[in-house]
Amino acid sequence: MYVVLGAGGHVGAAVANTLLALGHSVTVVTRSAAKTAAWQHKNAAAAVLDIHNTQALKTVFKHAKRAFLLNPPAAVGGNTDVLERQSVHAILSALRGVALEKIVVQSTYGAQAGAHCADLGVLYEFEQGAQQLGIPLCCVRAAYYMSNWCAAVPQVLANGVLSSVLPATVPVAMVAPHDVGQFAAHLLAAPVEQVGTYFIEGPKRYTPAEVAHNMEQVLGRSVQVNEVPPEAWLSYYRSHGFSEQAAHSYAHMTEIFVANRYAQPDAPHKGATSLMHYMRAALPPLVAG
Repeated sequence: MYVVLGAGGHVGAAVANTLLALGHSVTVVTRSAAKTAAWQHKNAAAAVLDIHNTQALKTVFKHAKRAFLLNPPAAVGGNTDVLERQSVHAILSALRGVALEKIVVQSTYGAQAGAHCADLGVLYEFEQGAQQLGIPLCCVRAAYYMSNWCAAVPQVLANGVLSSVLPATVPVAMVAPHDVGQFAAHLLAAPVEQVGTYFIEGPKRYTPAEVAHNMEQVLGRSVQVNEVPPEAWLSYYRSHGFSEQAAHSYAHMTEIFVANRYAQPDAPHKGATSLMHYMRAALPPLVAG
C-alpha cells in the first residue's frame, strides 16, 4: 500500500491518481472527512487525521510499503518559518522507526539552507531530514508552479493588471502541478534502487509577459504586467495578507530566486503541459466561480 500526503492539493492528487491508474493500492491522508468519499469512489482508502498527530500518522505509515511526502504550506498570515518547520518535524517524527521500501519528498527549485527564506529553507531541511531516515529516497525539486498565477485572476479581471515580483521579460522555469505529481508517482513506483534528486519544469521557460499574453488569450481581455520592484516587495506581500515575518521571508526567497542564487539543473525532466494548455484548463473555472 502506498501512502500519499497532500492529496487535497494539485500535486498530491496527481500522485494518488497516477498510482491508482498504475494499479497500486493507495491511502490518502487528509484532514477533511468530507473529501474521503471522492477518494473511496476511486477505490482509494482515506486516513482522516492531522499530520501533527505523530502517533496517528506513524500508524498509517506502519501499514504502508512506500510513501509520498508533501509538507503543507502554512497560512501566510502566521509565522510560516515556524509553522512549516513544525509540520516537517511531525512528518519526519512519524517516519522514524518505520520500515518503508521507499519515500519521495516533494521539494522545490532553489532549496537551500536558510532560516528565513520561506520554502527554500524549509524544504531543504525536509530533504536533509528524510535522508537521515535511512530509507531509499527520491527528492523532486519542482520549478515555479503555473498555478501560482491563478491567484492573480481577480485582479486581472478587475483592472487588466497582472502584478509580478518576477522581472517581466526574464524567462522563468515553470511547471504544471499535475505534471509534478505524475512524475513523483512514477519515481515512487520505480525500483527501490532508483533514488536521488530530480528536477522538473515545463516544456519551455516563460516570462511574466508571456503569462499575461496567455491570460489575454484565455480571458479575452487585455492584460498588462505591473512589475513590482525589489524595494516594494515587502509592502506587496503585506498588502496580500502576509504577516510581517512571512513578508520578510518571502521577500528574501524572491531575492534569491530573481538573482538565480541556487543550483541550476543540467538536464531537468520536462513536463508535457505548456503554459497555454494549463491556463485553458485552469482559468475558466475561476472566472465561472
